[in-house]
Amino acid sequence: MTWKTVLQDDLLGVRRSRLGQGVAATMFAFTAGIAILVALAHFSSPGGDPPAFDTIMLLVGSLLSVILPFIAMLGSYGAIIQERESGSVRFLLGLPNSRFDAYAGKYLSRSLLLSAATAVGLLVVAAVGFGVLREPDAVAFLLFGAATVAFGLLFVGFGLALSATLDSETQVTTGIISTYVLFRGIWPVLQWGGLWFARPDGELGLRPYPEWYFYLGRLDPLNAYVKLVNVLFNDNQFHPLITNPQGPEVDYLAVSTPYAVAALVAWTVVVPVVGYLLFRDKDVL
Repeated sequence: MTWKTVLQDDLLGVRRSRLGQGVAATMFAFTAGIAILVALAHFSSPGGDPPAFDTIMLLVGSLLSVILPFIAMLGSYGAIIQERESGSVRFLLGLPNSRFDAYAGKYLSRSLLLSAATAVGLLVVAAVGFGVLREPDAVAFLLFGAATVAFGLLFVGFGLALSATLDSETQVTTGIISTYVLFRGIWPVLQWGGLWFARPDGELGLRPYPEWYFYLGRLDPLNAYVKLVNVLFNDNQFHPLITNPQGPEVDYLAVSTPYAVAALVAWTVVVPVVGYLLFRDKDVL
C-alpha cells in the first residue's frame, strides 16, 4: 500500500460523496454555467453582436477569484481530520503506509477532483468562446486555464494543511473561513494600515503609492491571480478587485506579470510542503 493506493481509495470515496459532487457541480456552474447563459442570450437575440471573448473571460476569472479558493478548501478540508475523528487514521497510517504516502495521496486525490471539474467547465467555456464570442484568443485561454488550475491547487494545499494539522472539524472549518477572510479582507486592510503608519496626515491616498505597497498586495494569491486575468483579458487596465499602478509606479517589479506568477507558484509549492512537515511531526493517533 503506497500513496497510489491512498490516491485511488480517496478519489473513489470523494467522487461518491455529496461534498465531492457539490464541489464539481459548483465549479461547473461558475465556469460552464456562465458560458451557457451567454450562449443562450446570444441565440435568443440572433440579430445582435455576440459579446467580446475578453469581456466574458474577465467576468469568469473575476468570479473564480472570489469563489474558487473557498471551493478548493472545502473540497480538501476533511481529507485527514475526518479520518482522525472516525478512528480510521490508524488504518491510513498503518504499515506499510508512511505519513508522506497518506499526505501525498490525499493531496493528489483532492487536486484531481478539483482540476477535473475545472477542466470540464473550461471546455464548455472554450466551446462557447470559440464558437460564439468575438475575437477569441487561444493562447490567452490556455494561459488562463493553467493559472486557474494552479490557483485552485494552491487552496487545495491550504485545505489539506489545515485538515492535517488541526484537531477537529470545527477547528478546520474555522481555519478555512479565517484563511479566506485573511486574503480577501484582512490583507488589503494591512496594506492601508501600512500607508496610515508610513504617511503623514492627509497623504494617505496620495499617488503614487510606495513600492512596498504593491509588493505586499501582489503577494496575496487572490490579487496575483486577478492580476494575471487582468493582463490576459483587460490589457492590465483598471480592475475593481486590485489596485493598479499609476504614473511612475509602473516601473515597480511588484506590478509585473512575472512577480504575480512567482507569487502563485510560491504559495502553491510552499503551503502543502509546510503542511506535510507539520503533519509529519504531529501526534494524530
